[in-house]
Amino acid sequence: MGKLSWTELLPDLYLYKDTCNVYLLKSGDEAVVFDFGSGTWMESLPEIGVQSIRHVFLTHPHRDQCAGLATRTEWPFDVHASTQDLRFYRPDTLAGFWKTYQSAGCPANYAAPRLPLPFVKGNVADAQEISWANTRICAIPTPGHTRGALTYIVAWNGKSLAFCGDAIHHGGTIHQPYHLEWDHWTGEGALAAWHGLERLGYCRIDRLCPSHGPVVQTSTIACIRRAQKHLMAFIRAKGSVCPGEIDRWVSTEPLVCGAQRVLPNLYHFGANSFLLVGDNAEGLVIDPTLSDIESIGALIKETGVQKLTAATATHYHRDHSDGLNWLRDHYGTAIWLHPWVAEPIKDRNQIDVPWLPSESIQSDRTLPETGVFRWNQYRFNIRPFPGQTWWHCAFDTTIAGVHVLFSGDNFQPPSRWNGTGGFCAYNGARFTEGFARSAQTALDIAPDLIANGHGCIYRFHAGHYLRILRWSAQSENAVRNLCPADSSDYDCRTYSWSPFLTETPSGRTVDLAFEARNPTGKLQLLTFQPLSPQGWDITPAQRKITAPPGAERTARVTLRIPQSTAPGRYLVAANLILNGDPLGEVAVALVQVI
Repeated sequence: MGKLSWTELLPDLYLYKDTCNVYLLKSGDEAVVFDFGSGTWMESLPEIGVQSIRHVFLTHPHRDQCAGLATRTEWPFDVHASTQDLRFYRPDTLAGFWKTYQSAGCPANYAAPRLPLPFVKGNVADAQEISWANTRICAIPTPGHTRGALTYIVAWNGKSLAFCGDAIHHGGTIHQPYHLEWDHWTGEGALAAWHGLERLGYCRIDRLCPSHGPVVQTSTIACIRRAQKHLMAFIRAKGSVCPGEIDRWVSTEPLVCGAQRVLPNLYHFGANSFLLVGDNAEGLVIDPTLSDIESIGALIKETGVQKLTAATATHYHRDHSDGLNWLRDHYGTAIWLHPWVAEPIKDRNQIDVPWLPSESIQSDRTLPETGVFRWNQYRFNIRPFPGQTWWHCAFDTTIAGVHVLFSGDNFQPPSRWNGTGGFCAYNGARFTEGFARSAQTALDIAPDLIANGHGCIYRFHAGHYLRILRWSAQSENAVRNLCPADSSDYDCRTYSWSPFLTETPSGRTVDLAFEARNPTGKLQLLTFQPLSPQGWDITPAQRKITAPPGAERTARVTLRIPQSTAPGRYLVAANLILNGDPLGEVAVALVQVI
């Protein structure tokens, strides 16, 4: 990754800018190190008079912090890490993490190690210290980027140093704050981060030494309090999208089969699904869920439907789409999908997104991105409706004289989940381009009735959606203020692989594409270095990429899998050098050898 060197911050305190900031404390010719990065710094130890490393302390289990440790099976020093995060270093539990990755919602670690580090000692927890030289390394829990993330406090030459990982960044911000999103809608991770900083702020700290960005050398406590302020704004954004609004639920009529009549010819059944009955005893199903789709048999019998001619979904999430294939298999139902909704599920292995159905879903008809489609006697207007997820649509029609908008999971009555299905970066949530756009669309449509997922059927009121517009602007500002540079730091897909998951027998050749986006206003010069499992061949070994402002660039690689490869899940990654700065294993792709 190029020749770098140490910077002396204080007597016997050094910084090396690797894939993360690596800090070294020196006593004589021995040293301890905080975070490891790629490990290239070890070549430069003689220049600062260090002959041996006694301890390495990891703040949290992200690839940029520790990937270089995987280059050897043992080291001549102890590697310490959080007891709570030990599962991301152990071979069996790390393999289990990657085996079940993408099986549900947000991952427990957005940047988990690619390879196990079995020699790591998970022996550091709250109220534990490790003695070295004439001082102690004291651990304070500062969760956020991971649940077990730690800050190490060290009294050194009359100064109190805090090696804080990604708990805080210069300017009272948080590096890549999407790591705080432990789930797709609550502020649990951000609240835990706030509490960690609250505890940290009671300590005397002369230097804040973060994993990324400059060292905070003055006004350290003010920096912590500023970060807490930004975190609290982010936490509040995770609260209600329409504070002060009143519920406007619509009463429904229960049927013998257990479904609910919403209007003449419109029925709600199961968790999320609707049945619209048309002429000639035909039915249209909206948002079918596999867990309760079989209940439709009793419903169509009670309503006299003889043929389910079409089915569609407001968004791709499995609890709104995974019954589509079942309907086609059992009733010959045609699947009609909006192109945005179809994108993640036409090949479920293509994109790394949450809540995917267990199998791909191919549409029989692609609906207009924006426009009109007809089913039976009904005329629908359809358009993108991003919010909870980017891959979302909404459509409206008139049923029994009532103007109805089917709009999925973006907006709910205020007492249900604080009025929304939540936002998170991993789900593709956006504000001006997403929630605000869709709220304004609802205001422009001005329907009588909102028919949403999870039984959320309510009367439309303009004031409700005007509150959402205000919330969207405030939330976008909260995210922007939390980011070190701009809101692009909140994008977890700046770098990605396509396809994300490849299933293949051993002995085959696989083509992958590494995709890089430049969200900044400056030219980016990238050196791309793909990484494959040991013994696999990947070409090219390196590629130079120039990315103008706002541009997307793709680097294609060919992966050759040895015939002797055992079945299992393997990871491919990419190191980058961005304008001279090393970035460690910025994205991974999964290869399932079958």
